[in-house]
Amino acid sequence: MKIEEVLIAVFLALILLVVSGVEQCPQGIGGIGGQTQAANFGVDFALQPGIDKITEGKTVTQGSSFFVDVLVENYDSEMKSGQICIRDTIDDAYGGISNVCKQFNIPGATYLNNQIQAPSTLRIAFPEGGYYTYAGLPADIDANLDVSISYAQHSVVSGAVKAPEPETETITLQQLPSPLSLSLEKSISSVSADNVKANLKIGIAKQGNYNITTQDFKKEAISFSAKLGNYALDCPEVQQGIVEFKNTKFISCSAFLPREQLTHPLLITLDYGVKLNKQIGFKIKKE
Repeated sequence: MKIEEVLIAVFLALILLVVSGVEQCPQGIGGIGGQTQAANFGVDFALQPGIDKITEGKTVTQGSSFFVDVLVENYDSEMKSGQICIRDTIDDAYGGISNVCKQFNIPGATYLNNQIQAPSTLRIAFPEGGYYTYAGLPADIDANLDVSISYAQHSVVSGAVKAPEPETETITLQQLPSPLSLSLEKSISSVSADNVKANLKIGIAKQGNYNITTQDFKKEAISFSAKLGNYALDCPEVQQGIVEFKNTKFISCSAFLPREQLTHPLLITLDYGVKLNKQIGFKIKKE
């Protein structure tokens, strides 16, 4: 092989390597520039790096000053109000970060035709003014920073139920990204010459590492309500509008509908609390 052919082969191989690397390189979460891990369906946060900022694996020297810089991202279409709390695992006698919480309001993300274009972002610094520091520790030590966020979520999901045909169907639901995602299976059974029974199996699944609770954050449950046009839906598993929930849940609902072929609008409303906890490890080095 001539030297020119060798150079061309090497050049083509480099091009393929670069192209391959570009294809594998992420464009941000969901391809829209997000920086957090649970993006595309809720509110998430990440600690921002810097010379005097705490991040995963950081080493802090006793006596030096530092602060915590939190980037909050909202992938929901609506404004979110909540609370973010931090504290370290070091005895307060040595300084550092005592338990502290801040309230936040973050605008909704930018959407176009139910497709997210960009998340809304908010920077929150701890402390509000000044810095943290450690002093008096007798040796180097591994520490953790516990960071948690909590907020209330309201979601409306819609669909269309046709009856009496088709007898069985997987119904497409219109829903914006949120920590809970819904699915729906429908079946129709005949009950009389004038009516049919629509049986709906509603699946609710958690996304990400969120803890789902009531909006007061006291119980693993959600508020659930569903309407099928002008017809009453019977959902035995829903007690006084509340459904126990941890990671997944299937709710069976039914309604008696006229035998006439019609399309009935379905509206499902969910209200719940969302909590997300993260632990960041770092080191404290003795002076």
